[in-house]
Amino acid sequence: MDILDSDIIKLRFDQPIPKVGDILLAEPMMANSIFTRSTIVLIEHSDSMGSMGFITNHRSEYTLNELVEEIEREEEIPVYIGGPVRCNQMYYIHTLGNLIPESVEVANGLYVSGDFKAIIEYVNSGAPIEGKIRFILGYSGWDKGQLEDELKNFDWAVANMCDTNTLLSTEEDTTWRKCVTMLDSRYWLWLNCPTSPHLN
Repeated sequence: MDILDSDIIKLRFDQPIPKVGDILLAEPMMANSIFTRSTIVLIEHSDSMGSMGFITNHRSEYTLNELVEEIEREEEIPVYIGGPVRCNQMYYIHTLGNLIPESVEVANGLYVSGDFKAIIEYVNSGAPIEGKIRFILGYSGWDKGQLEDELKNFDWAVANMCDTNTLLSTEEDTTWRKCVTMLDSRYWLWLNCPTSPHLN
């Protein structure tokens, strides 16, 4: 039996109840191009209101320098695709904590939002970007009960927060693979699944 034509890759293990700060890892055969091998950090989750998160590992075609006229830094700063909702709105996740007033901690050492003027000042100061902050367009959202249904369908694996350096310093397949290695070893089968199985 061809493993790619079977149900083996969609590992049918019960998932823990997700919480803010957890990581969602897309099962490797997910066809939706936005979510293919995506690593999503949950920033909101409620049984009554639904869920919200940011894909962190898919780079967009834009740079921060193009999108924000206040940026004076010559180095091009990448912007990432957070999801299919409100793609014209920018968000940011970071490890800067109290350096950015009004930021909200969603996991140990990982923050979202905060005073945008302080963010611009940080960027223009020439301070490190990689591993510290990631700019994101749009978000991924689930209505009440929707994420739970997708988890029952085994579309996602729920993981505790991987280290912030992995989340904010790597991208694309590298991030996804590193986070998969932090799951139970039963999921390591995913690492052998080709990125484009239809080409094999």
